[in-house]
Amino acid sequence: MNADRSILKLNPVLERIGYQFRWIDATEFETNFSEIVNVPKDDSRPHNNRIGREYKGISEDLRRALIHSAPFGQMFMHMEYPGLMLLQKTDTYKITGHFNDFIVEQASFGKFYAEVTDLLLQLRLFKIGEIRLSQLFQITSISRQITARKHEIAIGSFGDFNLTDDEAEELSNLLSAKYECNDLTELAIKNFTVTYDIPDERIRFVTLTTCLESLFNLGKDQIAHTIARHLSLILSTTKDQFVRTIQILRNYITNVMLSFMAANTKVI
Repeated sequence: MNADRSILKLNPVLERIGYQFRWIDATEFETNFSEIVNVPKDDSRPHNNRIGREYKGISEDLRRALIHSAPFGQMFMHMEYPGLMLLQKTDTYKITGHFNDFIVEQASFGKFYAEVTDLLLQLRLFKIGEIRLSQLFQITSISRQITARKHEIAIGSFGDFNLTDDEAEELSNLLSAKYECNDLTELAIKNFTVTYDIPDERIRFVTLTTCLESLFNLGKDQIAHTIARHLSLILSTTKDQFVRTIQILRNYITNVMLSFMAANTKVI
């Protein structure tokens, strides 16, 4: 997850719902999670390669694997303090060796994916930041085999989501195991989530406008006016500010929409 270490402040509340954030430096990554980049666990490998300002050691096998791995290569090989933020489920489960263990594993991973996606949504709704997951994985404790893995779209920056002490305290009071949507907010939430997988800023803007439209617009026309009016009511504290804000927003929404439509017009 591309967040800095300030997100560790959420652990006291997350642990109550079965999760915790862990900061993993390069040496710990090799010791416990090298299988993610297809390097078998082996405590006998010498850690001769020193990386980052703290000079954490990794083996030559892991260094070669990281160079050809995105986004892990960028996280470990090109950062001043290399490492990654891991969101880990604190409880485990046992498999029996029976032929239908894969059903248990898939069900567990499906539940894990739904819960993590829900938590990620709450973080995104709370504060601006390109917070995302590079991948989700499930690893067995004995054989160290990755039994399930899901890759996410890797766009955006690394580590730019951070929390102050006051923000962490406020967010801790808001986080829940399940974010509840209603009929009014469901479409807006779905479109909001989609924007994090869209690299084009204009398409992002149009998609986010659709979020606002689904919340504010009850009619079939005057979308730009309705969205601008409702946002202005939320953002303004005086009548004069409201008048100025609604005009700025109305013009901006209209101009971006027209620009996007013109850019996508093709002459046959």
